[in-house]
Amino acid sequence: MSLELDRRLAETGTRFRIFPQPRFLTKADGSPLFPEPETIVVAPSPGAVERGPADDRMFVVDAIGKLPYNQFFRPPWTGAARDPVLPGPDGHFDHLDPDTREFSAATMYATVRRVLDIWEDYFGRPIRWHFESDFARLELIPLIEWNNAQSGYGFLEFGFGRSATGTIDHSRPFCENFDVLCHEFGHSVIFAEVGVPASPLDEGIDYGGLHESSGDLAAIVASLHFHSVVDMLLDNTKGNLLTINGLDRVGELSDSRQIRIAFNAMRMSDVGDEPHDRSLPLTGAIFDTMVEVFQQDLVDKKLISDDLRNRSTNLPGTVHDLEQIQTDFTTAYAGNEAAFKESLLLARDYLGRLLATTWATLSPDFLTYHTVLRTLLDADRTLTGGVNAAIIRSCFAWREIAPVPTSMLLRQHTLASCGLDEASAPVAGAGYAAMIPAPRAVTVSHQNLRR
Repeated sequence: MSLELDRRLAETGTRFRIFPQPRFLTKADGSPLFPEPETIVVAPSPGAVERGPADDRMFVVDAIGKLPYNQFFRPPWTGAARDPVLPGPDGHFDHLDPDTREFSAATMYATVRRVLDIWEDYFGRPIRWHFESDFARLELIPLIEWNNAQSGYGFLEFGFGRSATGTIDHSRPFCENFDVLCHEFGHSVIFAEVGVPASPLDEGIDYGGLHESSGDLAAIVASLHFHSVVDMLLDNTKGNLLTINGLDRVGELSDSRQIRIAFNAMRMSDVGDEPHDRSLPLTGAIFDTMVEVFQQDLVDKKLISDDLRNRSTNLPGTVHDLEQIQTDFTTAYAGNEAAFKESLLLARDYLGRLLATTWATLSPDFLTYHTVLRTLLDADRTLTGGVNAAIIRSCFAWREIAPVPTSMLLRQHTLASCGLDEASAPVAGAGYAAMIPAPRAVTVSHQNLRR
């Protein structure tokens, strides 16, 4: 989302308060990482967001006694539901007490609506729901008795986190977990923009990995729209983002456990076919691309040296003194905090537009990560004229993302195989080279001749 759009929404949109990250996350001293919710603004104006909350794209139903949807039980929910959440007298929802159920329900709406605003800005147009032939709006169900969360055809529904014994932990509602909501919403974006494989012969192995990777990347980009998250990230890393940090812990479920890590060392030879596992190299390659674009901008603005950028990259041959790298970043960051933040926000917006342009043109049929790479390169040409092509290639090469060994793209064609050299050229009565089909037999009859 552009900074200009943020400024415009601040004047015309509807206010909510949400936590940028789960409120149970703590600092080293045990104090809350984000003790108070932050004000965000969504695109619909006050009054356009109705009781629920609800608007023309989505609505919240706080269902009572509901079981999770499945293949035999689908939306819409027609059972009992709690009273809808009401706006304040001014049409905003920023008056809600964080310790109430109403706050949780409003948080789910505000998060999904905010993320939709962000990605529609990157696409430059509305994102049409993949279920629009059956439902006009996305159904949001915030709090059911379930230790899981899911997205599906026309709905998002969320339960609670798990305790150490695997039971439901009511202190950790998933509908207040910004990263988890973003991840599940990311699936809806891929269904809407990329679609689904058409052939029953398509195993969709990389397609499944793309789905999970896109959910994580949607969360990373959206999280960087909280200034508190950006400020904390830079204050902790001083711009050395290729370290384990808060941004990497997508969908964190506790202080010590995380769903996936964007900054990871996984290559294609390290993963199998399971979608979450297979998503890691793709997520890592694209995350590395954003970081390297960020650091290249720092180099261009003479905020760090090219040597420091090279020493800090997640690429082969970079065994360096990590403490010295961090010291050098700390020195460069001091006094240049605003400039570092500007470069990171530019890299964030570049990645958002790069992904939107890529997703809008990808075909789901027999999709491979190599196809994703080529589409990213094409998107970069559209956005920058190919300025970042070398960065994208190097990040994907390190992850071993390349054509599969059996790909026809790797087939070699010689003069001999094409029948173009003299030694293999056919001679009269000697037949034809294997790569050149024989001519069809022609039967001539007087009846076929034109008089």
